[in-house]
Amino acid sequence: MRPLLSLVILPVLLTSSLGAQGTAAGLDSVFAEQRGTDRPGCAVSVVQRGRLVLARGFGMSDLSQGLAISPTSVFHVASVSKQFTAMSLVLLAQAGKLSLDDEVRRYLPDFPAYDRPITIRQFLSHTSGVRDQWNLLMTAGWRLGDDLITEQDVVEIVNRQRTLNFTPGSSWNYSNTGFTLAGAIVRRVTGQSLRAFADSAIFRPLGMRQTHFHDDNLMIVPARTRGYTRRAGEWKETVPNYSTVGATSLFTTVVDLARWQQQLDSGFVGGTAALATLTTPAVLTSGDTLAYALGIARGRYRGVSTLSHSGGDPGYSSHLLHFPATGSGVSVLCNSSGVANPTRLAELTADAVLGDELGPVPQQAALVAPAALEAAAGLYWSEAAEASARLVIEDGATGWRVGAQTTRLRDSGTPRRHLLGTGPASLTLGADGSILHRSSNGESASYVRVSEWTPSAAERSALVGRYYSPEVDVTWEVTADGDSLVLRRRKFPPARLTPITRDTYTASSGLTYVIRAVRGRDGRITGLTAGSGRVRAVAFDRERARP
Repeated sequence: MRPLLSLVILPVLLTSSLGAQGTAAGLDSVFAEQRGTDRPGCAVSVVQRGRLVLARGFGMSDLSQGLAISPTSVFHVASVSKQFTAMSLVLLAQAGKLSLDDEVRRYLPDFPAYDRPITIRQFLSHTSGVRDQWNLLMTAGWRLGDDLITEQDVVEIVNRQRTLNFTPGSSWNYSNTGFTLAGAIVRRVTGQSLRAFADSAIFRPLGMRQTHFHDDNLMIVPARTRGYTRRAGEWKETVPNYSTVGATSLFTTVVDLARWQQQLDSGFVGGTAALATLTTPAVLTSGDTLAYALGIARGRYRGVSTLSHSGGDPGYSSHLLHFPATGSGVSVLCNSSGVANPTRLAELTADAVLGDELGPVPQQAALVAPAALEAAAGLYWSEAAEASARLVIEDGATGWRVGAQTTRLRDSGTPRRHLLGTGPASLTLGADGSILHRSSNGESASYVRVSEWTPSAAERSALVGRYYSPEVDVTWEVTADGDSLVLRRRKFPPARLTPITRDTYTASSGLTYVIRAVRGRDGRITGLTAGSGRVRAVAFDRERARP
C-alpha cells in the first residue's frame, strides 16, 4: 500500500506567526460559548489542501473529573457514522460480494415483503420508504438515552411494519433503519460484524487508530468524552444507550476524521471509483436529483461544492464539512445535545481558516412583501408528507411556519417561486392554490389549503378511548380533560391534543405526532393513525370498551 499523506498536528504553528495568531484568536471567538471549565465543549480539526493544519479542543470532556477536551478525545458522532457504513457496502460491491441494487430480502429474509422490492442503494440513500427505527421505538414507548436499544430490538419492531412511508424510490425521508440493516447485511455477507469489517477495510488502512463502531454498550473506551444536555439551567449527563451500529455509534476523534477527510480526496481505500459511488446523488423515479448520496450529502457553501453530514444523539452533536475542489475540510465534534450547533461552528471555522479558498459571502435576497402573498396566507396540509404548515404574515414579512419555527420567504427571481430563508429550499404557488414545497435536498411535497377546525364536545367525546397498534405493540389512550383531549402513553407525560383541521390533531409526547381519526363507513371512529415525520400513519385500532 502507498503511504497516506502526512498528518501532523500543528498547534505550535498557531503561535508561530501573526497570521496564525489571528487564526487562533478567530477560533477562540468561534468557540467562545464552548470555552471554559464549567461546561462541555467541542473538538475541531482543519485539513487544508490534504494536510492537517489545526486540531484543538474547547471545554470539558468530563465535568465530574475536570478533564478537558483535546484533539484526541473520543466522541460518539451519531449520524456522521453513516458514510462509513455506506463505504463498507461500497467496498463489498466493488469486491463482487454483492450489488448495491440487490434486493435487501436476498440478505435479510425475515424483512417484510412489501409490494415493491427495496434495494441496498435505497437503504443507503434514504429512498426506501422504510420507517425510521428511533421514531418507531419511541412510539412504542422507548426513551432514547434511558432504555438500552440493541440491534435485535430494531429488527423486531421493523419486521412488524405493514406499510412503508412511500413507494421505494419515489421520495426521500431520513430513515436510520436502512443503515442499521445495512450493517446486518455486512455481517450476512462477510461473517464479520460491521465493527470488525470496517476496522479491517477502512480504519486500519487509513490509520484511524481511535475509531471503531461501538457495538458493545458496556465497553470501556480510553479518552472517551461524557455526554451532556442542559435542563433547567443545569448540565445533566446523558448518553446514547445503544448497542446498535450502522446508523450511529461510531466512536472517533477529530484527528482520525482528518484522515477520513484525506480519504475523500485520495481514494486510498477503494480508489476514486469507490468515492464516485459513495458521493453520487440519488435520483428519484420522478427524475429529481437529490443532494443526498450514500450516507453523505452534496451541497455548497460560499459558492464552493461540499460533502457533508451532521449527527445528533443524546449528549452529542457533530458535523463533517469537506471541500472536494481543494482537498480541505473541517470536523467539529461536541459532547452536548441541544446546545452547540456544530454545523454552524464548522462553517465559521471554514470562514476563519479556509476563507481564502471560498467564494464571497452571498448576499441575501429581498424579503417577499406581504402584499404579494396576503391572499394565500393560511393553513396548508400535505397528504404525502402527512404534515401541516402555515403561510403567515407577521412583522412586515411573509413566512412558512412548521410547528413553532417560522422561515421567512425571500425573492427567487422567478414568478410565484419563493426561497425559504437563504435557499435552495423553496415554495412555488400553483395556479390552483396549492403550494409545492421543495426541500434543500431536492425532494418535493404538495400542500393544499385546508380549513381551521375546532371540534365540538361531541366530536371530542367520540375520540375518547383506548387504541392498540400491532405495528408497534403498544396501547395509547385518549382521555377528556375539560374542553380538551389528552394523549396518555407509557413512560411519557400526558400530552394535549391540538386540533389542526377536521379529525386531525398534533400532540407533543417525546416526538411531535400528527394524530388522525379513522372513521368507518357509518362515520364512527374505528381507530387512529399516528405520524411523526420520519414515520407516517402508524395504524392504531380502537379497543372495545371494557364491561
